[in-house]
Amino acid sequence: MTQKQVQEIFSAVSKKYDFFLNLVTLRKIDQWQRDLLDMLPYEGNRLDVGTGTGEVLLKSQNKGLRVGIDLSLEMLKIARSKCKACKFLVADAENMPFKDRSFSSISLSLVYRHFLNRKAFLKEAKRVLKDNGHMALLDINKFFITPLLIFLMKYPLKPLGLLLFGSDKWAFFIHSLENSLSTEEVKRELEEEGFYVVEVQKRLLGVVYLILAKKA
Repeated sequence: MTQKQVQEIFSAVSKKYDFFLNLVTLRKIDQWQRDLLDMLPYEGNRLDVGTGTGEVLLKSQNKGLRVGIDLSLEMLKIARSKCKACKFLVADAENMPFKDRSFSSISLSLVYRHFLNRKAFLKEAKRVLKDNGHMALLDINKFFITPLLIFLMKYPLKPLGLLLFGSDKWAFFIHSLENSLSTEEVKRELEEEGFYVVEVQKRLLGVVYLILAKKA
């Protein structure tokens, strides 16, 4: 899978993505994203990585700039229509077009497991964060229930997935679940790249994690 392929997939599903997220999260994604933002300080500029349709920044009440980046222009078109006060850019999270120490906080909602090079992203995140800056991640936790989720997507939910996205794109989302990381794996990767994990929370019986990390 290349970055171009990932960009093409998310562009193709952009108009149905919010509906899909609400459906598969039992309409809990809104509250999870609010919980994610509550973990972060309100002061300073905020960067939302893999911002998609802009839902996280739309909810953000930080006192500085609200900036979102994504590979998909189609996703960002929707984001721009939702949040006129936010700034959205087509950009690569593994090679960000920002100066060092530009942001006080970074948020990621259902993005981390999609990175082709997580180490490169973490190096960039640390670079653009101010000293003692914070990063909050929301994503799927890999543990004993994960195979059940994959089964549901491969079989009971497959007709809906094919109807919404088509076979190749639905297969991508199944594969992304198979690539989920445990909270222990995420914590280790963060610490290896110079972050200190402050807090770990879980939702939906542990299916979803929220992790707050601080630039060491």
